[in-house]
Amino acid sequence: MPLAFALEFPPLMGGPLALYLSAIWALISAGGWRVLRWPAPLGPLAVGAVAVVLEWIDISLLPVWGTAQAFVRVWSAYPVAIQLASLAGVLGIVFVVTAGQALVARLLLGERRGASALALVLLLAACGAWSAWAWSRPARGELTVAAVGWTARDLERERLHWPPALFDRLYAPSVREAARRGARLVVSPEVGFLLGAAEKPILLARVAALSRELKVALAVGYFDRARDQNVVRLVAPDGRTLGEYLKTHLIPFVERYRAGAGELLVVELESLRLGAMICQDDNFTDLARGYGRRRAQLVVVPTNDWAQVKDYHLENALFRSVENGYAMVRAASNGISAIVSPRGELLARRDHFREGAGVIVARVALGEGGRPYSALGDWLAGAAALMLLLGAIARRRARGGGAGP
Repeated sequence: MPLAFALEFPPLMGGPLALYLSAIWALISAGGWRVLRWPAPLGPLAVGAVAVVLEWIDISLLPVWGTAQAFVRVWSAYPVAIQLASLAGVLGIVFVVTAGQALVARLLLGERRGASALALVLLLAACGAWSAWAWSRPARGELTVAAVGWTARDLERERLHWPPALFDRLYAPSVREAARRGARLVVSPEVGFLLGAAEKPILLARVAALSRELKVALAVGYFDRARDQNVVRLVAPDGRTLGEYLKTHLIPFVERYRAGAGELLVVELESLRLGAMICQDDNFTDLARGYGRRRAQLVVVPTNDWAQVKDYHLENALFRSVENGYAMVRAASNGISAIVSPRGELLARRDHFREGAGVIVARVALGEGGRPYSALGDWLAGAAALMLLLGAIARRRARGGGAGP
């Protein structure tokens, strides 16, 4: 409930969200209490299974913010600790955290300590072994990239809402600085330019000319008023348009324009497989996994946040790189721009509310793209549900046969 107030949602949005999240936790608590009484180590492991099933329902069947709703989102601050996500996604971290705590609880209670201790050691050892393997995978190359960002306050102070003024006084100088620092790809924020039918060809021609002049690739976020769509255009260093991606996942009750159909965009850039998403898209795993399956090595993500959600959004976005093995460049308006390695490391970041408009540049390692999670998806939810079903059947049969607790 405090989270709903912290995010400063409108009452019709924040109230239901607070009740919804409270209901999810009530169910996790009730289900966990019931199965924790099963014999160790089955009971504590079943607690993890309950949490996995209910979190999968939360982030998949009733999504508002996708995996940003998951309580393990904050673990992205420790990239080496979340490499299990490359096998089992966010749900893998949910299982380890909840089952691990339940095993510790049974140890403290002194019930079947040997079985609980062995299960805890095996759980942590398996998680650690996978993390060590995933962390040590070699890079397949490097690329210097950049992200340009700002806030609405910056635009108002400098009177830059008119697209040509924004291009001349903020965007182009930032791209030039990034190119001077060695960037080969520069990403700008979601809806960075609001373009009508008359302005669009002129502004995009200037973007192409800038890319040819500096010999850098550009990912430009803009809103196409004529089509009523949110777009990111990828431009090659020679000014050619490589393709456009349309935002697919719109924010409920807030964004009311035409959504994209979820068509992925993968283009070749200097032998690099490059993909694109926009803002809310990276809160969900469907498009992100699609890029993993297509072996994208880097994904650009123009985004437009607000002060109350910027940290939550970035925390969650880091999981997409770990799950799918690609680097990410996020350019933010009203948020935090970031350059992320395929292992989920923050190589560079700039909170534009605190540091103002500007550009970040970093050299990012490139993997081969794709991880087991990219292909398997949320298989752990099915495995957890099966575990609970078989455990319940076994318990019922044991009781029917007069077996002791």
